[in-house]
Amino acid sequence: MSTTTRQLILQRCFEAIQAKGFETLRTDKEIARLKITKGAFYHYFPNKSELGYAVVDEVMLPFYEQKWASLNNIETGIAAALNAVFENEKAKASDTTIKRGDVLTNMILEMSHSDELFRQKLEAVNEVQVRILQKAIMTGRVAGELKNQTDARSMALFIIGQMMGCYTIGKVRASKDTFISMVSTLQKQVKESLVMDSVELEKKASSVASAAIAPPSYPTLGSVSSNKIVEEEKTPRGGWFNRSR
Repeated sequence: MSTTTRQLILQRCFEAIQAKGFETLRTDKEIARLKITKGAFYHYFPNKSELGYAVVDEVMLPFYEQKWASLNNIETGIAAALNAVFENEKAKASDTTIKRGDVLTNMILEMSHSDELFRQKLEAVNEVQVRILQKAIMTGRVAGELKNQTDARSMALFIIGQMMGCYTIGKVRASKDTFISMVSTLQKQVKESLVMDSVELEKKASSVASAAIAPPSYPTLGSVSSNKIVEEEKTPRGGWFNRSR
């Protein structure tokens, strides 16, 4: 059995989950589409739950990490890079992707209430995004690009939650235009509440494209240490709507 076969199974099942959800996933149909034997399939995944866990760990986590990859390992240009992520989400939106919704949100709603291990793994996918954003926000403050009015973790959670909400409302309304409008509103909120007035947000399209194809990488400590992140988490400084300057 080759590693390539295992990866092919995971990728194909991830695509099926994106399209119709996990609970409706038919492993027998995916086996037939892949033209492999049941023995080959069950050699890697003895049951559907084990398959789901592997999809989350090995496909979904790097998929979402890649979304924010342009914020990794940069010391300046944080505000522009964040704005470019929003622009990229709007640019790649289609009627099909919006009707499907956000696969992480879909799986959270499907599985987190009935399978604790699934919940933990889905939380890890959420957390890796939050960590990338949290570190980027803290780095942006050091660079003088971002305001220092609330804790970075709360801001990161807010942004991730809002993006998930944009996909959810876009899905229930089956409207790409609604999704794009909501993301644009989020951009304005972020600019007003987080970005210093003097910072230019425009980013070249080539930079957005390169971020979309760059290989996923886990957030590194860089100039903002993990101790500072943990310390900040223990010291709440007010919510998103704390507008004090």
